[in-house]
Amino acid sequence: MRYCKKISAALLIISLTFSCFACGTKEEPTPTDTGITNIEREEEQTEQNEEKEVSEEQVAAADQGSTEEQAEPEKKEEVDTAVLPKYEYPGPEAFYYFLYGYLIDTLGVNYTDYDVCIPCPVIICEEFEDKQDLRIYGDFWIFNYNLEGETLMNTSGGSYPGCIHIKDDGGKYEVTEIEIVGDGSDFDPTAKKIFGNYYEDFLKASSDTEGREKLRAQIIANYVAANNLKITAYQDYGWDPVTLPEENIDSFYSILD
Repeated sequence: MRYCKKISAALLIISLTFSCFACGTKEEPTPTDTGITNIEREEEQTEQNEEKEVSEEQVAAADQGSTEEQAEPEKKEEVDTAVLPKYEYPGPEAFYYFLYGYLIDTLGVNYTDYDVCIPCPVIICEEFEDKQDLRIYGDFWIFNYNLEGETLMNTSGGSYPGCIHIKDDGGKYEVTEIEIVGDGSDFDPTAKKIFGNYYEDFLKASSDTEGREKLRAQIIANYVAANNLKITAYQDYGWDPVTLPEENIDSFYSILD
């Protein structure tokens, strides 16, 4: 019995020693396991960095596209406002260059729905004796147009009969007063007061629609020729297009000398 107990005790000691040795060996990580873990982490970090770079490039591209899209309306607006050049008197006299410009800048500002404003002054009489008070009596028309194809479509306009007073300071002109005939019941009395001895001439000119339309068509044709535009007609709402005549800048404006 004592012999068996000694053997059992010896076996138990050997067994415990072996177990401790085995457990201690298993807990220590091997160099190979540590190496694999570091490589995997480096590859994962590299992939994350690449994904971040791609994402930043996509954001930059999206921002660039957004900026270009926002810039497009401005470019379009510049093209729209540059469709037709501003009307300028194409004749030889500086005085009428000033007069036509004044009609556009003063009467044309009452309208906004147009590509170009083209005046049509029906001049009845001019008094140039007093350079401090040049007087232009007429029926001053304003016509506004939008370009559709090769036709100027009339969008708005109006008639402003009266007298324009201009001061001539050595070739520098200044409008000192503009008298406009009244509307409705005020039309006749104000017309008689403003036009005076030219009242009957005014009534005759204002009722000559055919003559005014010929003048209007020639002014437009001269504008088209002066600016080398591809425009062949003008048209009022509800009416047929009117074909423009040949340009006649030289002789047409010579009567204003």
